[in-house]
Amino acid sequence: MAFTKIAVIGAGGALGKHFMQSLLASTEPKFQVTVLARATSNYSAPAEHVKVLKHDLTDHTALVNSLRGAEALVLMQGTDAEFVTVSKAAIEAAIAAGVKMVMPSDYGSKDTPLFVKAVALKPQVRDFVQKKAQEGKITYTIVKNGPFFDIPFKVYGIDYEAKKAALFDEGNQKFHATSCVSIANAVVGILRSPAQYANKTVYIHDFHTTQREFLSIVESEINRDGSKFETTSLDMLELGKKSAEVLERGERSMPNIFDAIKSAVWGKEGAADWDENDDSLALGLERKDLRTEIKRRIQSGLL
Repeated sequence: MAFTKIAVIGAGGALGKHFMQSLLASTEPKFQVTVLARATSNYSAPAEHVKVLKHDLTDHTALVNSLRGAEALVLMQGTDAEFVTVSKAAIEAAIAAGVKMVMPSDYGSKDTPLFVKAVALKPQVRDFVQKKAQEGKITYTIVKNGPFFDIPFKVYGIDYEAKKAALFDEGNQKFHATSCVSIANAVVGILRSPAQYANKTVYIHDFHTTQREFLSIVESEINRDGSKFETTSLDMLELGKKSAEVLERGERSMPNIFDAIKSAVWGKEGAADWDENDDSLALGLERKDLRTEIKRRIQSGLL
């Protein structure tokens, strides 16, 4: 049976806004949505029937009162300084309020040694909710989607303006990538059949590709004369070693974190490579054509 009474934290974020659109577009079932936001948030309800409650997101009493009646809590906030504190507070309050299921904000790639170092806050929350599930207090579902397809091309090592590319090793490491829209739709799919995904990690994707294939499509769409981008090679093993060292020293700047993620995903760890026959189709995601989607991004200026 579907969970239709949904509470959301992070509804105004890059992923959360797409999730809200997917929730509100659903008619079978129709969802009752409550958004929990910080007291200082300027978030406003996207529809009349969406309830928005603003308060301290670490206040246990306020959280419990806001979560009463909800069947599922979906967390989609970014990993800021309060990520762990807010996530744990929300999970504790959800348990106290009788919420049946929580989906932590753990979107991304699978656990490999370097990826875990890069996203150190997320495993803390995951371990916390899994312990609560083992105690029989709540269920959870975690979604893994690989890199967000919507991120700028430069994250994929491609500078389309300069017509240059930095190949990660040889650019042949396979990886899955998923758009925010597809992630949002998959989460809605889980809410439609929560028992099927209780206490599991699900894997989804739009594309299973390589950096070299990605680059080849961008080149052919931008350089109609058939010319190629100027390429250099970036040693992922060396980048991984350096980023691991600085992260272990506590130097958690965004460039250092992104270097570690880049090495984990596009290096030998292959943090975004898994069986292509994952949960995507079962959750209603349709196969997408990489060239079509890259062309759409180029035409829309989403580079």
